[in-house]
Amino acid sequence: MKMYSEYRAQARETLKGHWNEMALLMLVLSFISVVFVTPNYIGTLAEIPWLALSGSSCSLLVTWLITVPLSYAFYNLCLAYARREELEDSYFAALFKDFAANWSKYVLSGLLVGVLVALIVLPTLLIGAIILGLAYAMVPFVIRDYKELGVREVLRTSRMMMRGHKWQLFVLELTFIGWSLLCILTLGIGLLWLTPYLTATYAHFYEDVKAEYEAKQAEAQPVEAPQAEA
Repeated sequence: MKMYSEYRAQARETLKGHWNEMALLMLVLSFISVVFVTPNYIGTLAEIPWLALSGSSCSLLVTWLITVPLSYAFYNLCLAYARREELEDSYFAALFKDFAANWSKYVLSGLLVGVLVALIVLPTLLIGAIILGLAYAMVPFVIRDYKELGVREVLRTSRMMMRGHKWQLFVLELTFIGWSLLCILTLGIGLLWLTPYLTATYAHFYEDVKAEYEAKQAEAQPVEAPQAEA
């Protein structure tokens, strides 16, 4: 595994020429979230039950049918840029290249992880939720690379990849605290650039844990004995 500074440097190199594109996608995601969450807040604050309920339902529907798949596309694109892949389509077309084939898998895996985190967050005082979040941090990338896997296998593969590396990823995330504080000072506007930076860093981290995981899998494969000649 590399030094934390190396992962960040790789991410910055990856995003050269793409900062504005990724910030634009983040802006779209943020806009969708704000537009569809606002009615729920207004209904709650104004004590208008029907508005709060309809706003909550609409927000939930939009989150899982639009925002989550767009988030998958965001991770997908970061990994493609990290690998210096040549995108055959235009920028926005590339975002949705695997959309139809994988959005349901991403939604289901997200729901399962959300349920697990919700069940463990109170008994463990957030510690268990953090550990689970780290264990499943590679799920979006695993979905992209292992399309033959079902949802349970995707979650298991992410856990296996992160075995022995959760602390490293946690510390890597902590190195972004300074940038996070700067985003607070900019009223969240800085997140349009920080989120791509962090996600590209995840992509390079994933490349290393994936290589290690596949090497172990190859070692674990039984070697077939040569057949004796008749």
